[in-house]
Amino acid sequence: MLIRQVRPFNAATGEAPARPVDLRLRDGVIIELATDLRAAPGEEIHEAAGALAIPGLWDQHVHSGQLAQAHARLDTSGAGSVGVILELVRAELAARRDSALDPAQALIGFGHRLVDFAVQPTVPALDEATGAVPTVLIGGDAHHAWLNSAALRALGMPPRDGIVAEEEWFVIAPRLPELPGVAESVATGAAMLQRQALQRGVVGMTDMEWGRPWEEWLHRAARMRIRTAVYPEELAAAPGPTGTVLDELGLVTMGPLKVIVDGALGSHSAYTRDAYTDGHGYAGRGVLSVGPEALREVLTRATSQGLAAAVHAIGDAAAQVALDAIRSVGVERARIEHAQMLTDDDIDAMAALGVIASVQPAHLLDDRDATEAIWPGHGTQAFRLRDLLDAGVPLALGSDAPVAPLDPWLAMAAAVHRSADERPGWHPGQQLQPREALAASTDEITSLQVGGPGDIVLLEHSPFADVPLGADGLMVDAAAREASELLQETTVLATIVAGRLESQL
Repeated sequence: MLIRQVRPFNAATGEAPARPVDLRLRDGVIIELATDLRAAPGEEIHEAAGALAIPGLWDQHVHSGQLAQAHARLDTSGAGSVGVILELVRAELAARRDSALDPAQALIGFGHRLVDFAVQPTVPALDEATGAVPTVLIGGDAHHAWLNSAALRALGMPPRDGIVAEEEWFVIAPRLPELPGVAESVATGAAMLQRQALQRGVVGMTDMEWGRPWEEWLHRAARMRIRTAVYPEELAAAPGPTGTVLDELGLVTMGPLKVIVDGALGSHSAYTRDAYTDGHGYAGRGVLSVGPEALREVLTRATSQGLAAAVHAIGDAAAQVALDAIRSVGVERARIEHAQMLTDDDIDAMAALGVIASVQPAHLLDDRDATEAIWPGHGTQAFRLRDLLDAGVPLALGSDAPVAPLDPWLAMAAAVHRSADERPGWHPGQQLQPREALAASTDEITSLQVGGPGDIVLLEHSPFADVPLGADGLMVDAAAREASELLQETTVLATIVAGRLESQL
């Protein structure tokens, strides 16, 4: 393919040439970058008309199976009580009775947060509202689910009164397609998620889905680069070391071992050094799902298999456990997934060990108020993007979709302004410049170079101008807000993956 008249943008320097150049791709690699290249016989030509060209965007943390179901799920986000959710469920089931939808099809919901509830969910309450329809209402952080008795029976779970959470839930989550109607919605959603991601300029994602996602992707006709994770319980089944090519096109590869050390803020399970309370009766330090000894053991096994490691740690105590194990085992290029609450010592350790911070900036938009409410005085520890970058810790941005939308422009915008409403940016000293957010979204490729992968995104305009600083050394808030809005309004003209045009406006 020959792409004519592009202006390659360098995320490291913030520069793009004034005069457009031509770019030639062959066998999925950039082989020429120069002015006035002549087309070879039979070569595909794409006229870019002076568009800005950036390296392809990556979402470094996605749950594809859960995301593939999102289009068919009941949205429970924003529901502030058990009673409101039950009203939503009853209304959904009533609407089904008036439609052609099979009344026995499972009802799957997503989005609520336990931290918002004064009264905790119970199985009898959900049974009263749903009857025999298998119902699974998943928390917005994906760390717990509220199932009715019909769903518990269908999935072979023992009776209970309350929710299913953490490790117990992670084992069940991949089995949701066993419920009536779910498998069909997943098949439809998998094609949708690829199309929508490509339209946003996403050329690759790290799939952190539970189960054996590499097997699923071999049946999905991948159109983008996919790295699939493996969890400890499936470690023996991993098809090879990290980087092993798993499909004929070379798009699906083996990714890292994923270990979940603690929970999440919205489920009262982020593991912290200091106790916290949600104001509704919870008080504690969260949940340590995998202890130090068990973590060291599984990291050792993964290293012996040639697998990279991605350790989920949201609370600062979980980060400390993760970093101690990474240091003890000697894991190279490990990742801390989320890295949401960090002390200065944690950041220093990450820099010294070469640990990557895989962060989802859009989470701060949802967690801002909850963090300040349940961890008073600890908000300065949250989403320390600037401190991480300044310390030399590599940043890898993502979404944790479907917890947040699979939208790198939203992630970059959140990293730049750190606000979802009329308020100024939350702890603005942690803001990133737009080009820095871009550099953290391109799988460590900051510019288009000969020999580099043929993963390219063409944009109508550049939203990456530096935000001016005020006398206090912080970004001018109005300018940061405007930069954030420009990022979210960015028009993607075309997305090219491995030298193939996969999406075009």
